[in-house]
Amino acid sequence: MGVKITELVSATRRTPSIMDLANKRLAIDAFNWLYSFLAPIRLTDGSMLQDDQGLATSHLSGFFFRNIYLLENRIKPVYVFDGKPSELKRETVAKRAEARQEANKRAEEAKEEGAVEEARKYSEAGAHIEKHMIPECKRLFELMGIPYVEAPSEGEAQAAHLVNKNDVYTAVSQDYDCFLFGARSLLRNLTQQKVRRIQGKEYRIEMESYDLQGVLKHLGISHAQLVDLGILIGTDFNPGIKGVGQKTALRYVKEYGSIENVIDKKPDLAQHLPMDLVDRVRKVFLEPDVTDDYEMVERPFDPEGLVEFLCKEKSFSEERVNKRIATLQRELKKASQQSLDSFLSS
Repeated sequence: MGVKITELVSATRRTPSIMDLANKRLAIDAFNWLYSFLAPIRLTDGSMLQDDQGLATSHLSGFFFRNIYLLENRIKPVYVFDGKPSELKRETVAKRAEARQEANKRAEEAKEEGAVEEARKYSEAGAHIEKHMIPECKRLFELMGIPYVEAPSEGEAQAAHLVNKNDVYTAVSQDYDCFLFGARSLLRNLTQQKVRRIQGKEYRIEMESYDLQGVLKHLGISHAQLVDLGILIGTDFNPGIKGVGQKTALRYVKEYGSIENVIDKKPDLAQHLPMDLVDRVRKVFLEPDVTDDYEMVERPFDPEGLVEFLCKEKSFSEERVNKRIATLQRELKKASQQSLDSFLSS
């Protein structure tokens, strides 16, 4: 879920167009997008798309069509996969798994009762990554010529590292944790969809970009203080303080400077946020576990291999896959010709 600071950063939001991203390399939080595909890409009763063997294929459908969209717009995606999660995240992971199990149980009960809408709602809430999905995603990326990076720990931390090394233009994620990890810039809502449906309600989707320095200047705090603010609210690595929301956390940080000073002035909060935990969470964000051992080589797009994998092995519609591949090839050819014409006329 990530840290919740939408209210605080919304005033710094910019709304770029898809054309602004042409020819730029973007570090995309792979797990963030993967979960976003597993919930909505489903049949009427809430079941995920499946191949002839009964294995879910919603993840492949989501990534294939999203990648086609990116490549058509000459965007260069680099996916970043999570590695081993921090021990501090175990409780969060366990609670999410428990919530998904309960949701799936309710989905089955709703199906038995013939309550289709309820079944779908609970099925979406119970979406989880299955064992075969990650290797299949990587195979899809390889066939599409898209590089990916294996993070030693948090994918968002590695994405931030790629941004700050200037290996990519920006980090792409729905979570603001990228800023706590120090990412210079963040892009949200990179999708071809114009409307998102959440719990039965429709919301207009608009691409959003944020600059860390712009956020810090607007809030009047440092990066270290932003991390403290996140800890007060609650992150994936700590539960935060009950009753302390975004605005209250910002007021505390600006007034007292640090969590130590907050607790010194308000000692009753110490029981909710012990300093040994604070120091451990700070270290996760300020000294993240990242690697320089990666390559971002863009390999050739393999249309025949894609059709073999998606259509022959994973039961996708061959007509639909070929149609999207043909559209992409036309767009890439057009872009290549435009680049050549521009070079010759200069």
